[in-house]
Amino acid sequence: MKLHVYIWIAALLVTVSINPAFSQSKESEPEPGSVADTVNPAKAKARFFFRNEFREREDGAQINITEPLFDLPLTDNLVLRMQLPYVFNNQANGPTSNGIGDLTTNLYYRYKRGGGKSYFAALDVRWDTASEPTLGVGRTLVGPTWFASINVPKYDTILFPLVQTYFTATKRNDKANDITYTALKWRSLTKLENRFYTFAEMAVFIDHEDSNDSTGVLELELGRFANKQTMIYARPGVGLWGNTLSRYLFDWNFEIGYRYFFK
Repeated sequence: MKLHVYIWIAALLVTVSINPAFSQSKESEPEPGSVADTVNPAKAKARFFFRNEFREREDGAQINITEPLFDLPLTDNLVLRMQLPYVFNNQANGPTSNGIGDLTTNLYYRYKRGGGKSYFAALDVRWDTASEPTLGVGRTLVGPTWFASINVPKYDTILFPLVQTYFTATKRNDKANDITYTALKWRSLTKLENRFYTFAEMAVFIDHEDSNDSTGVLELELGRFANKQTMIYARPGVGLWGNTLSRYLFDWNFEIGYRYFFK
């Protein structure tokens, strides 16, 4: 593990522990125009994100992903998300390649709302659009998804639990193994002082094609609201456990990004 990754994560943990801006509001719904209102997925609004992520694996393989993402509300309860990465893949024992990766679309529907909680059913599709096999997974994956948004106003926090299962729909090479896995994610966003915030994400991947082996990763994000519509952030992460050859495990990663929420 690289020393600077430890330093980043330690700094974020200290920030989380000493700087929360506790709110005494007893309202269960986010106040209009507030930070919680801006980032709440229960508010169907257009959003544009742009991020760059660098990952390194234990075997020395490196990948860099530059990716725009756009949320388009179709109705008050139905939103279409689209994202298309540009990938640089430096393989541990192979050549470096770069180009367009796999397009991902997500159609999510809010089926219940009330008491500061919203519940969603979604369908993720990762399309096999990569310009080279090393820039994607070589398969089209379909992922039924459930997630929720739970507002905790006492602590200026929103919780986002998520469960999704991906399986192979089609593949370029008929001899390639199928991909089937479940992702369990626990995520939380907490507002801090001076328009700063933290976002924590713990993810566990269960590989159903490999004896249900599990992989765990942790990412901690520190960001700031430049205004009520714009967020900028830095997000380091580490692999916690898992098979060294697991496609879901990285040694460390670092991401920077920008999010814009249309009015």
